Amino acid sequence: MSKLNAWEGALAVVSDDFSGTFVSPEYPVFDIDLKAAEPAYVRHLISWNPLWELLTPRGSMVRRKRTTPETFLNTLVPLPEISEQRRIANRLDATIDRINRAVALRERASEIRSSIRQSMLMRASDAAGEETLIEEIVTLIRRPVRVTADELYREIGLRSFGRGVFHKPPVSGEEIGSKKVFRIEPGDLLVSNIFAWEGAVALASDSEKEFIGSHRFMTYRVNTEVADPEFLLHFFTLGPGLTAIRAASPGSAGRNKTLGIKTFAAQKVPLPPLTEQRRLGQQLKTIARAEEAAAVQLQALAAMRRSLLDAAFTGQL
Repeated sequence: MSKLNAWEGALAVVSDDFSGTFVSPEYPVFDIDLKAAEPAYVRHLISWNPLWELLTPRGSMVRRKRTTPETFLNTLVPLPEISEQRRIANRLDATIDRINRAVALRERASEIRSSIRQSMLMRASDAAGEETLIEEIVTLIRRPVRVTADELYREIGLRSFGRGVFHKPPVSGEEIGSKKVFRIEPGDLLVSNIFAWEGAVALASDSEKEFIGSHRFMTYRVNTEVADPEFLLHFFTLGPGLTAIRAASPGSAGRNKTLGIKTFAAQKVPLPPLTEQRRLGQQLKTIARAEEAAAVQLQALAAMRRSLLDAAFTGQL
């Protein structure tokens, strides 16, 4: 058990592969009482989310707290007779193994799609010839919103690694308070100035019309005389554009790696001809849609796995 991360599932039953190895004091080790518990049953039990919730340290600053061995040992868990544990473990082994194989196949396919997209972008950039200033490709446009306390507003967020926009629940102007917010328009190239370095870039669609974003989300308009918006989306999340973003995001880690707006605008990037961008943009969009469909399938498989574990440990399997 990891003292620091047990609350988010950092628990495992040790396999024979790790016999005789060592861990630090941050990882308490426990023997399983074979008269009371079947190891295969315990292996599934410790991957059950409701158990993790019972191990969650209370209060703020959770990541600085530890789940103690005493907390773990004094946590109540469902434990039927050994014969029933074996039956449940056998059922879970068979079904979850199939789910895990399906997940592994989809994850491998995702890696291949990502490699294909990167290869397409790199080949196009290698053949681009002259480099172009980013400030000639996109222009930062800010549309300040004057917030009214009793009105409702919808904010956007950006996922990293090119996974697009998400919508936050509506909030009142009173909740927004003095925070600076800006209007989003369809066609905007959205860039998180905190997490741009890990691909937090997206294109706003009609779904984002009338939405707002905090001052952390840069809104750029694409110069369509030199660049294709769909191509740029991939260019800045997987291709040489991401390299330019990282060069303009100094710092060691995380929130310290803020995008320097002026430095970013002054970067030069290898941009293919517009006709080639449009052709590649459509191809990349098709691949990205396949990736989105695969992500939905992975979510469904994860939900199926959770449902099976819930059924197993609530007496319904």
